[in-house]
Amino acid sequence: MGQDGEWLVVLAVVTALELGWWALTWSIGATPAPWVTTYVLIAAAGVAAAGVMRFVAGRGAPPAHWLAVMLGTVLTGIGASAFLPLKYAIPKLMPFWLDGPLAVGERLLFGGDPWLLLDRVLGWATAPLDLLYGCWLPTQLLVMFSVMVARPSQAKSRALIAYTMAWFLLGVVAALLLASAGPIFYDRLFGGSNFAGLDETLRARGALIALAESDAMWNSWASGHPGFVAGMSAVPSIHVAVSLWIYLVARTMAPRAAKAAFLYFALIWLGSVQLGWHYVADGLAGALGMLAVWKLSGALQGTLEKRTLSS
Repeated sequence: MGQDGEWLVVLAVVTALELGWWALTWSIGATPAPWVTTYVLIAAAGVAAAGVMRFVAGRGAPPAHWLAVMLGTVLTGIGASAFLPLKYAIPKLMPFWLDGPLAVGERLLFGGDPWLLLDRVLGWATAPLDLLYGCWLPTQLLVMFSVMVARPSQAKSRALIAYTMAWFLLGVVAALLLASAGPIFYDRLFGGSNFAGLDETLRARGALIALAESDAMWNSWASGHPGFVAGMSAVPSIHVAVSLWIYLVARTMAPRAAKAAFLYFALIWLGSVQLGWHYVADGLAGALGMLAVWKLSGALQGTLEKRTLSS
């Protein structure tokens, strides 16, 4: 498969690690079973949509190696199905310890809660940001699968290696070590009224998606029966990290879209704070983490390419 084999190797290894981690947490009763079929079907729909978009755009049939695309789609679905239960297991393995220091530290640093300061200036933008943030999952999936069906290249391999590693290193490993839930869950987890005005403000501003999803996540955790929306995790922000990945991909594979991609990254970070999902530091950790993963992926892609050429 040539260069497509490079990112497939990394995807296969990371998927195996996720499944191994899941098996271990499942054996101690900390995590539920993954929804493998559901996520593989979602991945199949995503790659089909990306292929259709490429065809409609006038680029003809996707030139990627289709065996690589099919294997990548299945592995992506399996890995994604393991990700949700691994996130759900975080507070059972590591108590949420970072929320307190972050909440206090950011109040001292900014002179108040960042979400509230943003609301005073950009309260009118809450509902549009809520919609943009709510569409993040299909947006990033469409970008990722658009990369997957693209012509094999160094840029494509690096992008997919970085994407795969980010979800595992930032979304699983770092999220466990830096266990935190975020402002939107703070009072429900720890009691008190530190963020008492957040829920009321979101309702008044019409942030219906954030309210519905946070309630679903909380009910899933409180009931012990995780659904399709489950798993509370704030640091690092995977939303911000993957949004920065979109910009990095655009910069290397579609330069004309780079400015729009950077604006998208900035708005997702802004929305993550204003909607109460994240502290400011969460986005910073996600962005710095992605930059580190991007650099690491470049080195790894180069190593894999040399081995492919030598063989």
